[in-house]
Amino acid sequence: MSPERSPQIDLPLKITLTPQGVEWFVRNRRKLSQLRMADSRLEYGITVSGFPASALQQMINIDYITAIELARTEFSSKRREIIDLTKLIGFRLLYRKFENESYRRFLNSRLIKRWNRSNPTRVLDQDTVFNQATLESFLAAVAADIPAVSRLLQQPAMARVQADASLGPEERRLRSFLIDAFVLSMHKIIWYVLVRSRGQPENGELVREFQQLLGEYVEKALIAEYLALMVIEVTSHTELSHYRQVAARLYDNPKAAGAVASNQRLRAAVQRQMEEEGDLLFLTYQLGGKGASIGTEHRLRITVANQEREYARVREQLEQKLEPGAREKSLADFYRQAP
Repeated sequence: MSPERSPQIDLPLKITLTPQGVEWFVRNRRKLSQLRMADSRLEYGITVSGFPASALQQMINIDYITAIELARTEFSSKRREIIDLTKLIGFRLLYRKFENESYRRFLNSRLIKRWNRSNPTRVLDQDTVFNQATLESFLAAVAADIPAVSRLLQQPAMARVQADASLGPEERRLRSFLIDAFVLSMHKIIWYVLVRSRGQPENGELVREFQQLLGEYVEKALIAEYLALMVIEVTSHTELSHYRQVAARLYDNPKAAGAVASNQRLRAAVQRQMEEEGDLLFLTYQLGGKGASIGTEHRLRITVANQEREYARVREQLEQKLEPGAREKSLADFYRQAP
């Protein structure tokens, strides 16, 4: 299973946009709406019902999205889709963090410091803007050598994956996919420099640093898997808790609240009541983009709420809401248990 399990995100979503995103939509005469979000904010964005995963990834990559929100009377029937969406967002943000960290280490490497001392009028630093046409011509000149450099960067991480007896075939395939995806996320100028500097001592140092960083991020990528699991736990908890409240109010009977988890007729009646009242549950992903305040750049915040805005912050409360034994469950277990 690849991190982006489905090519289509089959969910009704509100997607709010950064100023850059709004500017692109206006410039290209795409329709925008003012969207009322779960916390009552009004934001410019789009509503979609079914959206290509690749398009969502690209919009996150170029910093066009501030938030993604799902509003429904229940989450259970969309468990698979919520897992896929959570993993997609989690992996994509990790790729961006790897891209930024690898570029930072590249700029701070002895190789680039030596270049900057020798070329004071052509210094490479965080503010350097590359002409894309020139950069593409550089890459074209070294294209034949890039696969060999890529294999060199990936070799230690791939070897660890193949040697890990605890991994099954599917997990090995996932780890291999992640290794390749992280490497492909690196800045283009890095590839050019790594090819052109082969044989120099500083090149070996930089390659080893990238290999170490790659190994660290492959381990970090497991966070996206468990984040998806925890989101399912919290949405299930929030849904059941709210259904019990509605059942108790609807039937004025405490026993009805206790039976809503196992009585499908009662559950359906509660859901109809919520639909009539417009009583929705919300799952919101807030993305801290490149322009976010210091300390929140590329940070992901997930909230689950009901209509009364009773938020459960994932970062603070997910751990305590996990049921006993949930840490031992795999995502495959949740896929099998899904309706």
